[in-house]
Amino acid sequence: MFKKIINKNSLPFCILTLLHLYLIIRLLKQKKHKSVWLLLLSNIGFAYVFEYPVLNLFYAYRYRPSIFKNRYVDGILGAILSQAIYVPISATFLTLNNMKWRWKCSFSLIYFLIENLFIRLKVYRVYWWKPIYTLILLNLYFYISDFFHKALTNKRKWALSIAHYLSINVITISLMYVSALLRHFRFGTGIHHTWKEHFVIAPIYSSVFSYIAMKNASKPGIFNRFSMLIYTVAMEISLNSLGILKLNFKRMLETTPFYIFMIFISRYLYLIIYQKQQAT
Repeated sequence: MFKKIINKNSLPFCILTLLHLYLIIRLLKQKKHKSVWLLLLSNIGFAYVFEYPVLNLFYAYRYRPSIFKNRYVDGILGAILSQAIYVPISATFLTLNNMKWRWKCSFSLIYFLIENLFIRLKVYRVYWWKPIYTLILLNLYFYISDFFHKALTNKRKWALSIAHYLSINVITISLMYVSALLRHFRFGTGIHHTWKEHFVIAPIYSSVFSYIAMKNASKPGIFNRFSMLIYTVAMEISLNSLGILKLNFKRMLETTPFYIFMIFISRYLYLIIYQKQQAT
């Protein structure tokens, strides 16, 4: 499944990843960890929402880090690096350091140049997408980050709810990607479930699961955690009967720890975001 992690194609992605990890470490040293992680997870969530129609549905571009042998899985990894590390970390860094429009334009221009460089290096291929779209939309994205952070700071109820939901969804999608690679999950239609089908259906499933988990998280008590687990198992069995999810007893046992973790992390996020002291 894997190629060499460090190779000619993956090296530019590795360099960018290290640079952005430096940014987030620096930010964590400067700011309160809660504000950093909450805004970062929200920004990743916004980026994932954008990425789903553009990449998963309409195939605007394809990344080529050449880490996985399967080209589609490899392309999704490149998208995750872009939308879960590079762009959201920059947006969070700009917002929490209160950087004005000159900095936003500068970062957008840098990404515009990087995108063109990646095209020349043949580690990134565009179809109907154009780098100028990146230059324009990144500026908008940076201002959305500012606006949302202000709403979170003022403890607007709608912003806290969105942050809670997006945080759950980001963690769910990321872990489901790993679980799919380990063959615990595979969504699709028909007898053979393709990777393309999986990455179209999985985000929808994750969105529904995250919404239900968010609603359940506001209720205290172990009974509510257990009822959420039963509900999730029922969802899996229903999707299996429809042929959308291939499931057997062994795979159900493999996915159960994932669901238990997500149910309790959803509750934990609720308590942190709303600053409540309640029983689990």
